[in-house]
Amino acid sequence: MSERATGSRELGDGLAPPAAPAEAGTPAAPAGEGPTSLPDVPEALLAGYLDAALAALRATPAAELPGALRQYQSWTPRRLRHPRVLGLVRRSLDTDAGFRAAVDRRVLEEEEALARLVRSGRHADALASGEAPEAVARVAVALGREGEAAVHAAVEAAVADQARAQAARAESALAEAESELDSARARAESEAAAARAAREDARATRDELRRADRQVQALTERAEALEQQLARARAAVQSARAEAAAEQRRLNGRLAELQARLAESQRQYRALRRSANRVDPVVAEAVGMLERDLAALQRATGVTEDTPVASLVPPTSLSPSARRGVPPSRPPRREPLPVPGGRNADDPETLAAWMAAPGVLVLVDGYNVTKHERGFPDRSLEDQRTLLVDLCRRLARRWGPQVTVVFDGAEIAPLPTKVRLEGVGVVFTDAGRIADDEIVARVNAEPPERPVVVVSSDNELRERAAALGASVTRSPALLGLSSR
Repeated sequence: MSERATGSRELGDGLAPPAAPAEAGTPAAPAGEGPTSLPDVPEALLAGYLDAALAALRATPAAELPGALRQYQSWTPRRLRHPRVLGLVRRSLDTDAGFRAAVDRRVLEEEEALARLVRSGRHADALASGEAPEAVARVAVALGREGEAAVHAAVEAAVADQARAQAARAESALAEAESELDSARARAESEAAAARAAREDARATRDELRRADRQVQALTERAEALEQQLARARAAVQSARAEAAAEQRRLNGRLAELQARLAESQRQYRALRRSANRVDPVVAEAVGMLERDLAALQRATGVTEDTPVASLVPPTSLSPSARRGVPPSRPPRREPLPVPGGRNADDPETLAAWMAAPGVLVLVDGYNVTKHERGFPDRSLEDQRTLLVDLCRRLARRWGPQVTVVFDGAEIAPLPTKVRLEGVGVVFTDAGRIADDEIVARVNAEPPERPVVVVSSDNELRERAAALGASVTRSPALLGLSSR
């Protein structure tokens, strides 16, 4: 069975194909007989003939139409396609020979060339030349028995076209399915790669978390150890504080005892002074011993008077008149130089006035001046010393004082202990001795009548020097004279 014959049953929804065509030259149905029924073909092939019937329904006079169709003549083509109207038209075509003949004439007039081909049996050529199976079927139905073979051929052609269309759709669907399959395969591979990467990331993250857990555990243990050390340190500090408090109480007791002894010694000294005109040599010797003890107590306690007992001339150096009962004379105490009116001790102008005082000695705390922020802190120690000594030399030439610069000398051991540079003395202390102690010793060694000026911003040194009657000024006062 051919492809077109097989498709005819599918296209016709199981209906039997029309009867075999009549032999060539067979006459049409005799006049007076009813029209042949419309062939049982698919609606798609019969649609063209029915369209011609609807057109004939609108164009034929009402008197010539079947009675059942007259009421629909004025309907629009769209309304005439109603299934009920189409059913009436089909029945009229099967029963009314006149209406059927009018429709056939209309179709054959419209498709005259195709009708000639079909009448001559060349419907296959018409289909092969590109004529639509619907057009061939329309003309073949209009020819009646002459077109039965053409109807069969049109059905087979339609079935073949439908099969080819279905095959094309199937191929398109298959290609689309293959494309989707390829896309799905690509997506699956991409997702698989992403999943593998995610697993690797998860494994790396898990390893990192494990390392972090170990680090946290180690840090926790370290923190606990540090807390224990801190607790021990706190306990040690508390113990040290308790010991320091006990030692402080002991020292306070000792200091109170020494202060009481000092007060008693001072009281005895004042009593002896009041009766000094009656003292014999033995008593004078006792007074000398008492003065030495009092000086030792003053050094131990740090308590001083306006006239220190330690500064009195010892009885062993008393003049013969003193040994005969004349009270010992008190040596004069060094007095600081006066501060010019309207200024203070740290003013450069005050230091200039002090430098101009007759016989004045100026003691300079070397590194305290050079390392001051207004000095030369960013230079090397050698440059600092050179710049300071040069400044002091210029000031000595201008105002005429004796200037001595004292440096801590532990790190400059190869240099001589004392160097004089054009009227400026430079002293480097021995190892284990600081410049502060050297300056205090030099102040104490000078005669009380000689004015002494100490230049330093060290508060402790200033207090110690001022207690010995020296005039004290801060380092910026000396540095302020550098541009004068």
